[in-house]
Amino acid sequence: MLVCKFLYERMRMIGLTGFKGTIAVVVTCTIFLTIFMYNRLNLTDVYIAIADNLGQHKVEDAGKPVNESLPRVVIPTSVNQNFQCKTAHLLNMKFPICIYDVKTDNLISRVIRRGRYFEAKVVSGCLRLLLSDKRLQLVDIGANIGLWSLPAARISKVISVEPNWNSMSRLAKAVDLGAVSSNITLIHNAISNVRTTLRMGVFKTNQGIAFLIRTDKCSVTPTGLPCLTLPPTKTIFLNDLLPLMRSRRALMKVDTEGHEVSVFTNSTAGDFFDRIDVPVVFLEWVLCKRHPEDIVQRLLNFFYSRNYSPFNTRNSKLTSHYFRWPDDIIFKKIPYMHIS
Repeated sequence: MLVCKFLYERMRMIGLTGFKGTIAVVVTCTIFLTIFMYNRLNLTDVYIAIADNLGQHKVEDAGKPVNESLPRVVIPTSVNQNFQCKTAHLLNMKFPICIYDVKTDNLISRVIRRGRYFEAKVVSGCLRLLLSDKRLQLVDIGANIGLWSLPAARISKVISVEPNWNSMSRLAKAVDLGAVSSNITLIHNAISNVRTTLRMGVFKTNQGIAFLIRTDKCSVTPTGLPCLTLPPTKTIFLNDLLPLMRSRRALMKVDTEGHEVSVFTNSTAGDFFDRIDVPVVFLEWVLCKRHPEDIVQRLLNFFYSRNYSPFNTRNSKLTSHYFRWPDDIIFKKIPYMHIS
């Protein structure tokens, strides 16, 4: 209303009064208030995850209860922790990546520390696809410290989802150091077929093996190895990422330590695939195939019903029984994209 009063006074100063002046003020105020209310209604649903001194994040939401379907967005500059970060090299790009001590992560962090890149070939194949089609963005489910997300953010838009705060905080730090915050959206959640809060477990010496558990304490990993218990995380649907998408065409990478079977259900992920064209899904298969047959078949039917076929990472179509498939597979939708 102050804006409308200001406009009216300005009209009087320039001599535009009477009927025409009143109409001009009414029209201008109506447009302004419409834009203002639209933005206000949308901004009330926006909340920001901020890292506190303990390394956990809290949510600010203008005083209203948190909507459990809203992804918990992490602001890279909010992470004030100090990590050891290295300069990684891939496809003629160099970028910072923040790693663990080798005592707690003797696989990926060890490889990075030695100047090499973990799974460089398959990650490079994904990056080449992004370079070949500028409409594509990456949706990285189970991002860990950002092996896929960090290089992708230098050439495309990225949504990066990671439930383990120890890894997410390192990813956020690397995003800030690499100055790619404008290209990447960081989500501290797990993707599942139910919205709830679950604890996590992690293998003592491999932070890449982090997984959801339905107990208060982790006893063993899915493969029977000793594990530690991580703080709880909130789960959301794949569909809940839709408002954050910045393109209607995307590649997807999913590595959730066996929980992939719960990521892709018609009721929780169907809308995403109906609205977003996803020609390629990179999927860790090693633990998926160990689930009961009906659960595995539900996952397969999700993709088969949408015209996807399974391939290995060498672009060969998989025709054997799913239990004989390799540890990492790729679902491709017709027309199939070649991955070099």
